[in-house]
Amino acid sequence: MRTLILAALVAVPLFSSCAGAVIGVGAGIVASQELLNNSTFVTNVNMDVKQVWPVVKSYLSKASPDVIEIDENLRIAQARVDGSLVTISVETYDVHRSVIRVAASRYAVTDGEMAEIVVDQLHQELGI
Repeated sequence: MRTLILAALVAVPLFSSCAGAVIGVGAGIVASQELLNNSTFVTNVNMDVKQVWPVVKSYLSKASPDVIEIDENLRIAQARVDGSLVTISVETYDVHRSVIRVAASRYAVTDGEMAEIVVDQLHQELGI
């Protein structure tokens, strides 16, 4: 009986440290998914940002049945498209040139396929 209790007491730190390691690895995977997001699609457009930004907002309003979150100052729009949270930003690159960044995530995991689909559809909307 004593050896069983002693074995249980010795095994508790082993299991608790393993649980900590598992939790740490899980948190590391989530952090790397957010910090090292290589599923963001970036495209350069030979159009002024004042032409591109309204098209992006119009596209999201057609593609999403939900409310669109828009930051006019930063030119960032976010909406749900086919179950993925899509974030689109538009920046001025040069005179009459813009940069569009599209990122998508589903269930807190990057969704590169949806981001690529959105970029392709934006190109069609912009006529390029």
